[in-house]
This record gives sequence, structure tokens and C-alpha cells, in this order.
Amino acid sequence: ALANWIASPDNPLTSRVTVNQIWGRLFGRALVVTTNDFGVRGEKPSHPELLDWLANELPRRRWSIKELIRGVVVSSTYKQSARHRPEYADIDQQNRFLWRQNRFRVSAETLRDLSLSVSGLLTRRIGGPSVFPPMPPEVAEFSYANAFKWTASVGPDRYRRGIYTYFKRTAPHPNLITFDCPDSNTTCVERRISNTPIQALTLLNNEAFFESARALGRRVVTHFDSGNDSRVLRALFTICLSRLPAPDEERLFLDLLSDGRAWYSVHTEDALTVVGGDQNVNDDVGQRTDIAAWTIVARTVLNLDEFVTRG
Repeated sequence: ALANWIASPDNPLTSRVTVNQIWGRLFGRALVVTTNDFGVRGEKPSHPELLDWLANELPRRRWSIKELIRGVVVSSTYKQSARHRPEYADIDQQNRFLWRQNRFRVSAETLRDLSLSVSGLLTRRIGGPSVFPPMPPEVAEFSYANAFKWTASVGPDRYRRGIYTYFKRTAPHPNLITFDCPDSNTTCVERRISNTPIQALTLLNNEAFFESARALGRRVVTHFDSGNDSRVLRALFTICLSRLPAPDEERLFLDLLSDGRAWYSVHTEDALTVVGGDQNVNDDVGQRTDIAAWTIVARTVLNLDEFVTRG
């Protein structure tokens, strides 16, 4: 009886709450801002007719979330640029009337997927059991009675999408928690997005993100003309940010590359640590130095706010 009532055409609340949460995930702000309160204490919808239409579309589309999302993302409203438009800033500071797209950082589960994708490491297989990406061993010790051991996956499983990461309730993966993944013990209808120094340090130094930066550095050096640093840098920017670097950005990153080469040409052991156990480059000091220097550049690009922000 409860299930029939929840999905009944006479109960509009289910579809209204559902489409409101989906809209909030796609735009960064829901039509009804108080997503957990549709009662008299909640805020009124910014676009009541739109909310009504979406709430009717969902059951009409046989409650297919995929079809509803497809209908929204192909709309001209969703496909707007997130570029700031000063002529509307004073009229609608919070962008309630959707005169531009919103900018917000992607979810915790997606962050690692992004770095794995641009590096070429991402395993695209769908389905299967949970996996165990790299995690500091001492984190698992906080689990109940220290009875849980986290053994990092190897091979393709090490680079699977974040959705397949094993979630231990008493010892969640620190990368997820750092980027605002909610506690699995309680219901969460809307994630909060924070911006902390720990997040920047994680993107720069965490083992999982460092592996992606190393693979990305090796990728651009291997597939593009390594004798033309500007061309390689532009390829790196295009892969990660879908744009070319501005002249001042190109100058700064080429200076960083030059500094990296100078350092690793002297500190050869450090270069060996950066490139890891790749036998193809271990015997070639020049190639090892080049990949290590490009890895530093890749780490910096992957740490840019633009890379982790949906714009």
C-alpha cells in the first residue's frame, strides 16, 4: 500500500521531490532551494510552472531518470555558458532566473575519474565487485577493533571509476571525505561543497592523483613532439582543460618545465622515484628527466581550479 501510494498519480510529491533533486545536481541549485523540506516552512520554487511540468514529465516517461536527465541537458538553458554577465549581477546575484550556467566543483567520486581519464589510466569496464584504490594504510586502522585490512588493488582494478571504490563505514576512503562525500550513516539530499587547503594538497600529493599526473606526463611526451615544448604544453592543456594556454600561462608553465628539468638532471635519483618502475625509461637518463619534469607540470595542471570545476 505504501509503495502504491508513493508512485500514485494522486501523489505529486514523489515526482516533485525527485525532479527537484535532479535539477539541483545538474545546475548546482535546485528549483526549491530547501530540497529536504517541501512543506510550508520550505522556500517557494523559483520556477513553479517548470517544476510542475518536470514533475508530470517523470511519470509520463515511465519514471526513467535517464530520459529526464537527457531532456534537461539538451535544453538551451543547461547548455548556457557559465561566464559571468555583469549586466545581470545586480538584478539576480544568486542566478535564480538562470541567465547563465552555474559553476561548481564536481563530486568527490568524479574527481579521481577525471584525472584517470585524462591520463589514459581509466579502466572503462562496467560492473563487477568493489575495488581498493591506494589509501594510506593507517586509515584502515581506525576501523572497529582494527579488524579491517585495506589491500590496494593491482592491475586494471586499481584504476576503476570511483563508483566502484569499496566504502567502509568505519573507515571511509580519505579522498572521498576530503571532497565532501557525505557520511553513509545518514540520509543526505544535498551535498555541501567546501574549499580547503587540504583539498589542494590532496590533488597535488596524494598517491592516486600523483599516479595520474605521472601517466599524463608520459602520455604527452610519448604522443606529441617532445622536441617542441610549446606544442606538448598546448596538447596537455587541451586534454585537461579543452582550451589552449594563454600567453602568460604558457610562459609560466614552460618556466616550471625548465626548472624541473634543471632539478632532475642533477637529482637523478629523485627523477627515478617520480617515473616509478618503468623499465622503458629507467636506463635513459634524458628521457627519465623529461618525463619527471612533465609530471610536475601535469601535477600543476591537475591541481587547477578549472580542472575540478564544472563550468
